[in-house]
Amino acid sequence: MTASPDPTSVAGTVFEDNSPELSRTYAEALVGAAEAQGEVEPVLDELDAIVADVLVANPQFAALLGSPLMPQHDKDRILVETFEGRARPTVVQFLRVLNRHGRLGLIASVSRTARATWDRKQNRRPVFVRSAVPLDDAQQASLRDRLAQMLQATPILQVTVDPSLLGGLIVQVGDHVYDASVRHQLEQLRQRLIEGKTHEIQSRRDHFSHSA
Repeated sequence: MTASPDPTSVAGTVFEDNSPELSRTYAEALVGAAEAQGEVEPVLDELDAIVADVLVANPQFAALLGSPLMPQHDKDRILVETFEGRARPTVVQFLRVLNRHGRLGLIASVSRTARATWDRKQNRRPVFVRSAVPLDDAQQASLRDRLAQMLQATPILQVTVDPSLLGGLIVQVGDHVYDASVRHQLEQLRQRLIEGKTHEIQSRRDHFSHSA
């Protein structure tokens, strides 16, 4: 299981997260419907793919679906012609429901929120890792095992490479950041040297002051 893409918005279209509460309502409804069919993972994967491979990759098509000038029934026809037989019925039906309620603009937000909702139900935690060098499979597996023990949950890793770290890792889980990078260690050393030098200067001042 890998972290889903970040479909917070589709640049240049109306597919943006302007109604988080409404997105959560639709996301929970989608997860519930997919869970009843025993197909949550494939449904969420397909919705992620629609956002990334259809809407983001084809902004003109996304703009067409998001246009208030196009009648609802025309959008429904486009949804059926585009996705029926290519996506699961649950996904197609969900897109048509969004259209009927004039909420196609929530697709990207619902996709992200539904994934987060399902991960919480499965005791999975998204973990963002920045590494100075690429991590091979064995290193990722080791990191995943250590995080699983620490979090008491299944970590979903999203790893990016950041050469500016010089070495080591930065791991973020929610609002908590664990910085084990060489850059951070060097900065700590620099601060200790500065503090030590400041203390030394202050001690000499105190010595001269008492001597006077």
